[in-house]
Amino acid sequence: MISLSKEWALTSRAMYGQEFIDELAIFLKKYNVKTVLECGCGDGNILNGLAKKGFTCLGIDSDKEMIDLALKNPVASFKQMNWLDIDKLDECFDAVICRGNSLAGVVSWGKKHLDADVALQKIEESVKLFYSKLNKNGLLYLDTCSGKDVGDVELKTKNIDLKGKVEYDFDKMERSVFGHGKVLGEDFNDGSVSYILTVDELERILKKYFSKVFRVELVNEKNYLVVCALKG
Repeated sequence: MISLSKEWALTSRAMYGQEFIDELAIFLKKYNVKTVLECGCGDGNILNGLAKKGFTCLGIDSDKEMIDLALKNPVASFKQMNWLDIDKLDECFDAVICRGNSLAGVVSWGKKHLDADVALQKIEESVKLFYSKLNKNGLLYLDTCSGKDVGDVELKTKNIDLKGKVEYDFDKMERSVFGHGKVLGEDFNDGSVSYILTVDELERILKKYFSKVFRVELVNEKNYLVVCALKG
């Protein structure tokens, strides 16, 4: 049985290829970004792609299996660390990235349920920490779910054959994604929950700390809504 971490890493690679990396690099360069911290970097695929384009990158993830995957062929630097501990990092960065709906899952990755109050508290704490690790005029890049992705989902490539379901429980503020099938010939049957972080709520939180908050449309981001903020 393949693990949730490895399944996520492989399906993420299938959904976010070189075209996304190219588009993200162009976007970051518009804001004079040279150094990047990715929080929740997973297997490092996106960050390695940015490093190949000349960015100086550090990726952190609390999941050991993710970091082990990232360290197999690293171009960027990687470290196992919970982003709630990034105040322990000495350096600041031109950009902080937290994508793939990772912010909404800050306390619930790999879990079947969450405490909504705790989740929202940790989301706001995360934003405050991200702000503290940005250089002046630095860029924060976040994304969140659209709320329109409810229902059956399917991903089929040469090495992946998965079917699943996305469900929203607004009483518990839980968004659940569970699936089953084959990944690299191995069985998979698992999933995770995240807080239902609406784009309006995310913007409200960001405006407590940032002078400029704005939405971004990237052609190759087809799964989530992107919201960015600039540190004055």
